[in-house]
Amino acid sequence: MKDYLAGAIISLLLFFVLMYVDQTVYRNVMPLNVIIMLLALHVIFFKHLLTEKRILPYLFLIILLVPAVCFSLPALTYHEAQQKILNSYDLEELESILVPLENDSWNPFAASSAHLFTGKSGSEEITLLVNTMTGEIMPSTLPY
Repeated sequence: MKDYLAGAIISLLLFFVLMYVDQTVYRNVMPLNVIIMLLALHVIFFKHLLTEKRILPYLFLIILLVPAVCFSLPALTYHEAQQKILNSYDLEELESILVPLENDSWNPFAASSAHLFTGKSGSEEITLLVNTMTGEIMPSTLPY
């Protein structure tokens, strides 16, 4: 078990960094499925490939991890989405919640949740859904 410890520590550190970035910058909208799978593979590959001095396959896994992280990063941060709403609509008392999205796509990097912003423009209440992965803003009638 201790043979896997170094790879597990590296994977856990990277996982916690990505979780921290997801929670603080993007507010829990990053699709991390592929990254978690690659980090689990890293634990196994770290032990087997590096102890056998097979650097090339190990580097291939690391190289796969970089685009997976890049594809998982949303187009907009939470604050950018909030500013985009405020710049596009004259809203007061802006509140937001995280809502799940229906995802029928096979794409593991597709958004599974979005931010639902609710605010008042005069006496009218406006609800807008922001898909931070694509950056699009859609009027919403969701019952949240």
